[in-house]
Order: sequence, then structure tokens, then C-alpha cells
Amino acid sequence: MTEEDATKIIIESNEIQTRYDYDFHTLVQVVPYRCITPFNNCWLAIFDWKNSKTDFDYCFECYLIQNETVFKHFDFLPDSNDSDNINLAKFVNLQYNNGIILNQIEKFRLLKTDSFLYDFNHDGIDELLSFSTDGIVNYIHIFTPDLSDFSFCWILKFSYADKTCIEFINYKQRQGVKILDSYNVWHLYRYDYIQKQYIQDKTASSEELEKIHGSPDFFAEAGIDYTKLERPLLPADLEGFSKAALRIWRNAIYARHGRIFKSEDLQALFNEYAWYTPDENYSDDKLTDTDRANIKLIQEFEEK
Repeated sequence: MTEEDATKIIIESNEIQTRYDYDFHTLVQVVPYRCITPFNNCWLAIFDWKNSKTDFDYCFECYLIQNETVFKHFDFLPDSNDSDNINLAKFVNLQYNNGIILNQIEKFRLLKTDSFLYDFNHDGIDELLSFSTDGIVNYIHIFTPDLSDFSFCWILKFSYADKTCIEFINYKQRQGVKILDSYNVWHLYRYDYIQKQYIQDKTASSEELEKIHGSPDFFAEAGIDYTKLERPLLPADLEGFSKAALRIWRNAIYARHGRIFKSEDLQALFNEYAWYTPDENYSDDKLTDTDRANIKLIQEFEEK
């Protein structure tokens, strides 16, 4: 289903007709939302408030579409009756360390908001990373819809004072996010796939974390479909990818057979995927003819 098809279905749905007054709301964007669900199509719809006093006041809803109709929909953000209700921080300063965090996540920004949609923890489900404030304390959140009861759930919520210091980094062959608290102490959080939330790694000291920085290309794998490596790649599969992404494409072929990598960033990345199983006995003899052909094609793109 295309974005145009989904937009048409949502606009014509009973949910829209009965819930929204177009004198006050405008549907401004519909984007695909990746989730683990029995439904084929899940979409995030973004509305603006026409009478808002700012240019950046948006609300989000999630729509499940089945048989070309809206099967279910729910708010993606807390509503005004939620005890944790907060307001999006419109002008959060993300220039810590020359704005590395913005370089890492800017391509996932939703319109002009301080909300960013991507599968940040590589679990197959898109999360929403956002920044907000209650007027005194500012917050960093990462949350995702809970499709079991059609609501949302926090998987990371962290408060800070007057600084917005956050950065995705690699630490001991795992990916994580480091955050500076109001006492100028750095904390590292990694995603726990059993508890389904970010858990603090207390083995990482603040002094150590302060010296570790993430690459602007931290999420270079965005858009890569690893399942395509099961067949011969076509040139069209690789068009538009950066050098950093092509490097991941190529090394993913080895990773699928369990290769252990000397490069920390590659090892940390593949360690986050459920399909990756390190094999101390790995050898290139495990590569198939298709693998070798794909490696050759990717290398040709890297050399351009």
C-alpha cells in the first residue's frame, strides 16, 4: 500500500469524520510505521492545529488498516488527561558536541517537531524519540505503541535540567545511548530485549562515557533490507545508499554466516540483530555463489 492510498483511506474513515473538525485540524503527513502486528499496514498520521499559537503544534495518531479500511486507531502521544502529560519542547538545543545527535537522527525527524521515528533498537518495531518539557524539567523519551491494548508505552524516559546532552554510541560491542543528567553525570542505557525497555549499564563510568562519541553515521543502515541478500542483488537495490551504508550492506553478508568483526562499530551493530549469531569457527568457505556475487556488486558501488 502506498502513502497516497493510506492517506485516502484515513481521510475517508469514520474515525476521521467523527473525531476531527477540519476547521481546527489538518492532516499534514502520513508515514509508514513498522510494527509486529497481524495487520498488513500500520501508519502514523500527523495533524496540525490550525488555531495553535505556534507553527510547531502537532498531534500524532496510529492507524491499523485492513482490507482497505481503518481497523483500529489510537493516540500515539499522551493526551491531556494523562498523568504524564507533557508539551513538546519546540526549541530544544541539540548542539552538544557540535550537534552529533542531530547528524545521527535528523533524517528521521517528523516535520518540524522534535520527534524522530525509526527502529532505534533494531527489534523490528519503530520507536518515537522525542524531547519535551513541563516548564521546569526537560525530558528525553523513547516510546512505542503497545498494540496489545492500542496505547503507548515508555521504553526510556529520562529527565535533565538545562542541558540536552544525548548521543548514540558503541560501548563494549553493544550499541547504546548516553545521557547527561542534571548533576553532570553521564549514564549509558542499552535496550534489553527481554524486558523490552532501555536498562542502565552501570558498568560504564561517567568519566569513561564522556570520552566516547558516536559517529554521525551511527544509523547508516537505515533503509537496508537484509532479506534482499538471500537473492542476487540488483543495481537498483543499492542506488542512493551512502558509502557507510554500502559498507554495512557488504559486511552483513559475512554477518549472516556468523563472522566476528574487528571493527567495533560493525560488531556492535550486528550484535543488536536477532538473526546474528557469532561463530568462532567462521570462514569464507561458508559464502555462497550468491554471496560472492553480491559482495562484488557492492564493492563496485563503493568504488564509484
